[in-house]
Amino acid sequence: MVASLEKIKGIGKKVEEKLVEYFGSEEEALDAVLNGRISEIGTIPGIGLGKALQIVKNAYEHVEGVTSSQVLRTDDIQEIYDHILEIARSYARTTYAKDKMVLYWPLPPSKIDKIKNNLARFIESKKIIETIGKEKVDKISELLSVLAPLKKGMIKKKIEGRTILTKNDETYQEIRKQKIDHYCNVALLDPNEKTAEYAQGYDLALYIPTGGDYDSSLDYVENVFMIPPEWTVNDLIPELTIEFYSANYKVISATCELAKIINTLLDGEAINEFKSQLDIQVLEEVKNLLGLITEEGGVAEGYNAELDRFGKALDTFDTAVLDTETWLNDEIRKRLSDSEAKLGGEQIIKILEAARKDSIEAGSLKSYLPGEVTDIILDTLGKAEDRFCKILNLTSKEIVWIDGIFPTEILLPLELNRSKTIELENTLRKQYSIKEYTILREIADKLSKYMGVVRKAVQSILEFDLFFAVGLFSKDYELNIPKIQTESCGIGFEGGQNIFLKENELKGKDKVVPINYIVGDPGFKMDDTKGERVVMLSGANSGGKTMTIHLMAQIAILSQMGFPIPAKKASVSLFDELFYFGKSQGMVSAGALETTLKRFASIITNPASKLALFDEVEAMTESGAAAKIIAGILDILYENEKTCAVFVSHLSQEIINLTKTPIRVDGISARGLDENLNLVVDRTPRFNYLAKSTPELILQRLYSLSKGEEKEVFGNILKKLSEAE
Repeated sequence: MVASLEKIKGIGKKVEEKLVEYFGSEEEALDAVLNGRISEIGTIPGIGLGKALQIVKNAYEHVEGVTSSQVLRTDDIQEIYDHILEIARSYARTTYAKDKMVLYWPLPPSKIDKIKNNLARFIESKKIIETIGKEKVDKISELLSVLAPLKKGMIKKKIEGRTILTKNDETYQEIRKQKIDHYCNVALLDPNEKTAEYAQGYDLALYIPTGGDYDSSLDYVENVFMIPPEWTVNDLIPELTIEFYSANYKVISATCELAKIINTLLDGEAINEFKSQLDIQVLEEVKNLLGLITEEGGVAEGYNAELDRFGKALDTFDTAVLDTETWLNDEIRKRLSDSEAKLGGEQIIKILEAARKDSIEAGSLKSYLPGEVTDIILDTLGKAEDRFCKILNLTSKEIVWIDGIFPTEILLPLELNRSKTIELENTLRKQYSIKEYTILREIADKLSKYMGVVRKAVQSILEFDLFFAVGLFSKDYELNIPKIQTESCGIGFEGGQNIFLKENELKGKDKVVPINYIVGDPGFKMDDTKGERVVMLSGANSGGKTMTIHLMAQIAILSQMGFPIPAKKASVSLFDELFYFGKSQGMVSAGALETTLKRFASIITNPASKLALFDEVEAMTESGAAAKIIAGILDILYENEKTCAVFVSHLSQEIINLTKTPIRVDGISARGLDENLNLVVDRTPRFNYLAKSTPELILQRLYSLSKGEEKEVFGNILKKLSEAE
């Protein structure tokens, strides 16, 4: 087990500091590394995704005592593994699961218990997917797509209009120690200072008294809350808890819903492990509480009518002032224009406007105007007040707040008192702040108790995504659990389907033809085989020889990863090393040939158990020399009882004549051409059968499809082939 970050290769002092700073402690940082939270670590400035992946891989290699390249011994076998992993990762819905899957690689025989545990786990996933039906699979996949590692949730700017007050230095220092002053104003008051006077300049003041401290100035102050001396962060800044939930709103909501679904899945060892991490009752409560807040961290509309009313009043305040002022003046003008006063309506309007311009004293002006004019203005002012209160939705008790806002002078245009409107807006803001704080504190008190449950559930369901992804992969590719053979050396399967061909089939291309094959003694024998560990595979061009040994490599790789394998039935032994050598691209230089031969020598002399697959490597040099080299390699490989090897070659006959050991030769034969002139091949190799490359069938196809001089050329070649036989 890894005791500290510094024990992990790739973590220097600077990286260690960044990890601890981000996760809050070395323990949390170490947990993130060991749990493979690659994408989360990769977001830390100065680390990045590539470095994060390497750190986590190094940690896994340290814990398991196995490197990712220990079993995969050639670039070609690594490429096959990478392609398989790419397909499997495509089924994961979260970046977390895609990243974590990279930590599954072929393990050596010493890790057989881990391999078997993985196999049992992932075959359980496939069974679940097969039983729950497409609709539920799609629903789970949709919800998993929302999931991601939890964000920390941070308040990005100070909370305006709030202050925290105390007259106790110890309390003040503790508040600052917990960095609460980063989120709002904090003040240490003089013992003789009137708290209420200081609080007046804020929408909301939170006062923490100590001992017998009592401030009578607070008795009639509405915007001050008394906080107990045994305060918590939630008492002062409930937004911190709320922000964690709002920043992860969709993730937590999806987690709560997924938890309910997972809880309904059939019991099994793996599923029950996931279920044990999910407190369904608490998560249901969290889901309900989430409905009370918004993704922006506010209180959801509809939860509290009073808060909604004050919030709407503030949102519409400027519009309400402007609208009321406009309506008031327009209505007075309209009513005066329609009035039957002795002075004409238009004349009255001009007098009132002139009075505004010339600052005539309102009382003097009133004596010159007909009583009807005064009545119209006063009546319209009364209606404007009612209209203003209605727009702001003020209660009968709150109407007193508008005192002094509306003018008393008889002038045009009339203007609302700006200082009084600002005062009203401040009053509304205070009421909103008080109400919002009270509600958020109540919600935060509940949600803060559930943070541990939520974190555990999210982490568990991120792991579930990997589990579910391998199950989906296994279902689509018809993967099954192999029997792990420990008593002998071999690999054998029935109904095997090459994953890369299956990938094409699932994209709408040709359907894969399942095959059977065996090499060595995997605990059973097929007809006409005797447990031969070293085999030559011959046969038709495009007959499937390469795909056959690809399939063997896939089965070996997946088995040792602890993943189900692409065959209906299979028995495999575990190998210390896996080798695959792809087709040589023509003759190589003397230096390259020397390097290749040295690699072959290091492989065949290594006493470790191994599966070695060679695909037409004879092209590295001229055929005569290649046959002798391969024959020599086969003889040495045969001597290692823990080695299984398959050579695909067109020189099978020549090689057999040169070997000193009994090598089995199998063949993939072509039976002819179908009505569309496609090669008809028996894809399953025949044991103890030397198959020809059947160039005559390829020529026959070309002859049938060509015209003119080309047809004549192919016809002449066919004739010479038949004469040679």
